[in-house]
Amino acid sequence: MGSSGLRTELSQRQLLRQNLHQIQLARLLEVPTEELDKHIQEEIEKNAALELEEASVSLPEGPLLRSSGWGGESPDGEESSPEFSTGSGEPREDFYGPFNFSGVRTLYDYLSEQLATLEFSPRERLIAEYIIGNLDEKGYLTEAIPKIARHLSMEPALEGHLVSPEEVEHVLSQIQRLEPAGIAARSAQECLLLQAQALPEEDGLKKYFLRLFQEDFPLLSQGRFDKIRKKYNLKDEEWSQFLHRLRSFSLNPAAGFSEETAPQVTPDFVLRIQEEGVLRVELVRSRPVRLRINPEYRRLLEQYTRKRGVEGEMAEVIQHVKERVERAERFIELLKQREDTLLRTAQEIVRHQRTFFLSGCNERFLRPLILQDIAEAVKLDISTISRVVNSKYIETPCGIYSLKYFFSEGVRTREGKRISNKAIKSILKELIQQENPEDPYSDERLMKLLQQKGIEIKRRTVAKYREQLGIPSARERRRLPPT
Repeated sequence: MGSSGLRTELSQRQLLRQNLHQIQLARLLEVPTEELDKHIQEEIEKNAALELEEASVSLPEGPLLRSSGWGGESPDGEESSPEFSTGSGEPREDFYGPFNFSGVRTLYDYLSEQLATLEFSPRERLIAEYIIGNLDEKGYLTEAIPKIARHLSMEPALEGHLVSPEEVEHVLSQIQRLEPAGIAARSAQECLLLQAQALPEEDGLKKYFLRLFQEDFPLLSQGRFDKIRKKYNLKDEEWSQFLHRLRSFSLNPAAGFSEETAPQVTPDFVLRIQEEGVLRVELVRSRPVRLRINPEYRRLLEQYTRKRGVEGEMAEVIQHVKERVERAERFIELLKQREDTLLRTAQEIVRHQRTFFLSGCNERFLRPLILQDIAEAVKLDISTISRVVNSKYIETPCGIYSLKYFFSEGVRTREGKRISNKAIKSILKELIQQENPEDPYSDERLMKLLQQKGIEIKRRTVAKYREQLGIPSARERRRLPPT
């Protein structure tokens, strides 16, 4: 009976330690790369048994993901399983340059990073990068849309495919949804209107600001606040609040961005595309560190654990040293597990989306992917994968992407395969770009065109995807023929 009780108690203690370890690892997985050094330093300050080695440590190299005979064209068909092998020797210099991702970000950098959150094709991304590269110091777009379209049409990367003013307008409308609110406006009125549109729907004053910047902007420009108040029929308290909020709007959305204060996103991984379709995933750390147990603590623990019959104050000291050393060892092990978990997850995501990267980041080659797929491949819980994916970014030849970008539900094709909804949206955009502007495709017609491509989809799903892309209905897209 006593032996059974002892085994039960030991089992419970072991389970408790395992649960504590899992909780600590989960918290560490959620720490972004740019905050990891701070987190490590805080642990060092709390535990004297943990210290930083002075010796420099090179960045860890991830395994190579080898593709099978990609020759440069957009890959199709089933993917063969890539080989995994470990890189050897010193990492060679290439177009990525040094691992210095912690530099100051400008407004252009901040907007570029946000582009990864938008569902742009490579063509639209090129247009977007041109637009944000031509914003003035206040964040306004002063170049006319037709002029931008003409300039982009001469871009060698577009291989002679003309860019229409409508395409530029569409991309611009997506950029104008980014932070800071009011960015990429073409006038003071549009700048204020964009800020009003960004207000939450539950904001009781939003409807008044939308009306003010759309219908009654001339009254605002003339300073006719008496007419505005009378027209909106606002009570004293409401009017006071309205004026106070009005002062919070800015005609200079880029004012908060300087070389010192620009926001930034630090990639957690780097993807290198090398010769013969080799994809290399590397874990990035802003300042590589190596931790160790304080040698003095280790010596004390070894010295006194050999002694028998230690009691009183000395026993408490030994217990304190033992707890500190165990905590330091546990923290070092947690950091190793964090690195291994992050790298394995990123490698599996890249392996799964290999055709996307080898096709030049063409959305049409994104495969359906859910958290469960990665969890099963790397043999981890879905909750762990969710923590890894959250707020983590990867630097690629096409720009910086959030890991969340590579996850999407799928739709079954007639051949029984599954296609990513992001790929469907890309095809949908192409169909709409190719339509006759005088007779645009209805959602019903778009559904049939997609079905002709083997994609089993319903009209309401087409409408949903079109709305998510910010594309108006056929009636709104129709343009009258010239007279």
